[in-house]
Amino acid sequence: MTEQTPQTPNSEDIAQKEIILEIPDGAKPEYHATPRRKYEDKVVKGIAIGRGENRRVIPLEEVEKLAGLHLSYKDMADFYGCKVRTFEDNFRDVVERARGKTKQKLMLAMLENAIEKKNATIQIWLSKNLLGFTDNPINNESNQVLPWLDEGNGQD
Repeated sequence: MTEQTPQTPNSEDIAQKEIILEIPDGAKPEYHATPRRKYEDKVVKGIAIGRGENRRVIPLEEVEKLAGLHLSYKDMADFYGCKVRTFEDNFRDVVERARGKTKQKLMLAMLENAIEKKNATIQIWLSKNLLGFTDNPINNESNQVLPWLDEGNGQD
């Protein structure tokens, strides 16, 4: 029985081909295939604004999310493609409620950091802003320091 060694191709047998695409700067290669898209209708529940072709439905949940991020009325109106005044008139209560919730969450997180985690920086900030503490006390007649009396100087 003779042993046969598997034949491995030599580098001479393998011919490598180089393919070079020449694409001018800034140009994109041609792509003729169009993606297969499936268009469908969906029902959106929200507040209808506008008239005619400008009529659109804006979902309240999306407005709450954007307002919770404290976006301005202009930014939200631009996002939905309507006028700022129209957006304010229709969504003012939703926006203010969402901004209030964000402020409450932020205050809760700050108090938790100050009290439970004992963060000194936040404790100082909260004491100045909530309790009215200051670095420099205000000097008025009711809280002036009493003068020192020197008994040994002979003036009476």
